Amino acid sequence: MELDRVLPAYDFRSRFTRRIAADPPTVWQALRELSGAELPVSRRLLMLRSVGRSRLDGPLLDTFPTPTLVTVEGEELVKGKVAKFWRLQPELAPIPPGDAAAYTEFAEPGWAKAAMSLRVIPDGDTTVVAFETRVQGTDARARQAFRAYWLLIRLGGATFIRLEVLGAVARRAERAAAGTPA
Repeated sequence: MELDRVLPAYDFRSRFTRRIAADPPTVWQALRELSGAELPVSRRLLMLRSVGRSRLDGPLLDTFPTPTLVTVEGEELVKGKVAKFWRLQPELAPIPPGDAAAYTEFAEPGWAKAAMSLRVIPDGDTTVVAFETRVQGTDARARQAFRAYWLLIRLGGATFIRLEVLGAVARRAERAAAGTPA
């Protein structure tokens, strides 16, 4: 699992899964084609958090405001960034966006490393999609600052976003598997 390679140790974690009645290639395609327009709650929450600066217009994986670190086509996509997320306007760490090596090696105190993985897992006649988020503080102060933010976002929307994404992927993939247009 690429997430284990990118962020093997973490202080905070959430993991949601959804079993989908479609084969892995169909589910992966649905994930790749999923549009922000199919995620009304996520769009609103992201606009609120970014004070209108971020919009989910177009394919979700291209427009989601976290850089892609690793893609194993058909299996797993990992996005991640290092920031001070707990600030009203999060400050990004001085590393190139999407540089998996720079992300993995970053250890400067005072930051949080967040990574999200979407995995497509074959399971008999179905497919399980796992949406996992991990966060590691680079020191005790960062962990403490992030802890309050983590509680706030878990209650205020992060869970809804993950569940909405999994539901939309399932609807899109199951329609495709049944031969119904998306």
